[in-house]
Amino acid sequence: MSGPSLSFGRETSERHELGTGKDHSVSLTGNGDTSREKHDLNDKQEQDVIIEPDYATGLRLFLIMITINMSGLLTALEIGIIATAIPAITDKFRALDDVGWYGSATFLAVAATSALWGKLFKYLNFKFVYLASIGVFLIGSIVAATAPTSVAVIVGRAIQGLGISGTLNGSIIVINYVSHPRRHPMLIGIWTCVFMISTVLGPIIGGALTSGVSWRWCFYINLPLGGPIVILLLLFLKVPRHIKPTPATWKEITLQLDLPGLSLIVASLVCFILALQWGGQSKTWGNGSVIATLVLWIVLSIMFVIVERLQGERAMIPWRLMKPRATWANVIWSFLGNAALYQIMFYLPIYFQSVKGKSAIMSGVLTLPFLAFFGVGSMLSGTLVGKTRHLQPYQLTCALLMTSGMALTYELDIESSKAWYIGAEVLLGFGVGFGNQIPIMAVQGLSKAEDVPVSTGIMFMTQSGSAAYFVVIAQSIFANRMLETLRTTAPNLNPYQVLGTGATDIIKVYSGVDLDRVLGAYMTGIKDVFTCALAASVLAVLLAFVIPLQRLPEHKESEEKVEEVSAEYGL
Repeated sequence: MSGPSLSFGRETSERHELGTGKDHSVSLTGNGDTSREKHDLNDKQEQDVIIEPDYATGLRLFLIMITINMSGLLTALEIGIIATAIPAITDKFRALDDVGWYGSATFLAVAATSALWGKLFKYLNFKFVYLASIGVFLIGSIVAATAPTSVAVIVGRAIQGLGISGTLNGSIIVINYVSHPRRHPMLIGIWTCVFMISTVLGPIIGGALTSGVSWRWCFYINLPLGGPIVILLLLFLKVPRHIKPTPATWKEITLQLDLPGLSLIVASLVCFILALQWGGQSKTWGNGSVIATLVLWIVLSIMFVIVERLQGERAMIPWRLMKPRATWANVIWSFLGNAALYQIMFYLPIYFQSVKGKSAIMSGVLTLPFLAFFGVGSMLSGTLVGKTRHLQPYQLTCALLMTSGMALTYELDIESSKAWYIGAEVLLGFGVGFGNQIPIMAVQGLSKAEDVPVSTGIMFMTQSGSAAYFVVIAQSIFANRMLETLRTTAPNLNPYQVLGTGATDIIKVYSGVDLDRVLGAYMTGIKDVFTCALAASVLAVLLAFVIPLQRLPEHKESEEKVEEVSAEYGL
């Protein structure tokens, strides 16, 4: 009978080189020549056992955190910055049908490739892969900034999404690798706060750049911001000695990227986005193209699950990692929680711009209460998790607060007072922020060291997948309900002309009774989006009871366990 695998820091005394079939495990048995085996183990002790964790502290940790927070700020700005630039882009290329893709292309790329980046971080040099992700993002920015056609803008946005996916994964893994485990919740909370602040500020900056210079500067601005980040990473990011890539041949690394699974998930997401962008808008729901893409989405999604199951450890989402209840429950909870977050993030500004008649910049200012209290909630929960190591109670609290905030937000109407919508933002922002980063803390903290990169990739795939799905769902709900309402209340107006008019322009194009009816249709569409977000929040409350009552392990407990096992085998 084989003895237990001994884990020290990030190294294990039981190792298997992927792709070679060469087993380096040490069998501690009661049969055979155990003295020779113990001697072999002692010979390997220098390289496999006594490598102590080398965590960054003081100024070095501060500089690393500043750098990865800057990279988070850079990528998050780009997620939201496109919103206020879209009208100017459509004016340039006269491609109204492409509007949905300017935002969806990024979310699609992030959702589809997050797990792939997790594999790259696991098998290749971490620092080089992280730098490569930022490089890909900057290349995408150049492609979008210099785009001669609408299709080129979409391609640039997709390349940006590919880079964003790697940067987001890498930032969280950096925190896990370079800092002491007891600091992880607080540092992840700070990073999440910076990321969300940047996401909300994106439309404000995008509006200022589009109005003051050109929409192309929404992409060009990444170049002067990205350069210093690369330099800071080269200077200060030192991967600790106890972190080493998993050994594997290039053939095995290629197989581990799970290209069949990647192809299926991209194809299924494209079909889903097309179906919801066509349905009820440019095509009827009964149109053959809409039905075909919906059927293909279902078939391709089923095929993806089957392929992932057959791929085993080479899957983007290894079945082994998803089996624990703590993992799959947190994955689903994160998917639902982010549904409310992204739908509010995109449609609360539309409420301010269309219904309240505010400018793009002013609508961003009016979302600051949501933003500020998201940050407060995020940092508070990070501190509490760091001190208590508890998870599920905070997730249940988050879901309850988020549901209460969404209920208040749902009650918004054309005549709602400033006190009402600010109060709703405060409660909702605090609630969403209080639990948003906990699923990542849970999955990382409860995973084996060698599984952290892949587990992190799965969580980012979940969060970005939530954005990819629910932003498109929200757009479909909003457009269909608005068009349906206009056909009933304002049959004299062209509903598609109203749909094509920017949120800030409707008060310039329409007036009198027509404006009242258009605003009423906008409000109907927005309220139905908020209904979807409220439903997701309620489901998150119910799912919180499924999440097990586990605590994050104390680092000291892990070290004591290693020492006990070492003493037992005379190490």
